Amino acid sequence: MSSLRTRYSLAQLLALQAPHVSAVLFTKYGADHVMVLPAQPLVGLTALINQADDALLMSVIKEVVATAGDLRAPISPKHRFDERWHDFTQCLLIDGYIVEGRNMTQADPSIADASPMEDDLITALKSAALPRRDAIVSRINDSAEAFRRSTPDYNAALTNARVAIETLAGDVASAVAGEQPHWGPYDASSWGQVISFLRRSGEITTEEEKGLAGVFGFLSAGAHRPMGVPENQMARLGRSFALNMCWFLLQNRLARGS
Repeated sequence: MSSLRTRYSLAQLLALQAPHVSAVLFTKYGADHVMVLPAQPLVGLTALINQADDALLMSVIKEVVATAGDLRAPISPKHRFDERWHDFTQCLLIDGYIVEGRNMTQADPSIADASPMEDDLITALKSAALPRRDAIVSRINDSAEAFRRSTPDYNAALTNARVAIETLAGDVASAVAGEQPHWGPYDASSWGQVISFLRRSGEITTEEEKGLAGVFGFLSAGAHRPMGVPENQMARLGRSFALNMCWFLLQNRLARGS
């Protein structure tokens, strides 16, 4: 499934084309009542894409990737297409889809039927009773922005993701300390002490503490690793680990009635 970020990026890319190109493209794969407003193509495309079901949208995305050269041909100057194309393929990569040439493959076969967890995480954070929820959402968005830059900054993408999980864990620990002060003080500026406190207080298990510590260590090392894995895929993997751990911490806290 595609995230909202990818859907909006696709709308921006297709808005470069004549309106009938997108209308035919979506109709080809079964969209009903397609209408892309010539005066406001981006508005019409955004509505069309957001209303499309996952199977239809994935068919459209695959054709866009396979025919990128044809879509680029009528655009002048070419950098307008190239910039939007870069943003679109980076958004796809964040979602776990790798574009190489005119082919698109899944980085992980399990993602095809998975919901866009990042969208769900941000929605849940915005409604959560956490003192720094807005800062956490901002860090997640900053991580994606660094990933999508014209010259991607993968280390910044991972650093922002690490700060997001660190901040969320800190807010959870603060909430637990308020409920269970008998577990004693801890250094809120120390990642190790924060997750140790969460484990001692029963908020997380020993295995979960090890998982959080492992992900934090993975992120701290940055994207540059001599492992034969491309830097962009390494950064996507680390970022995905971080967001999944954020999701775990948040849902675990909510399940405990806070």
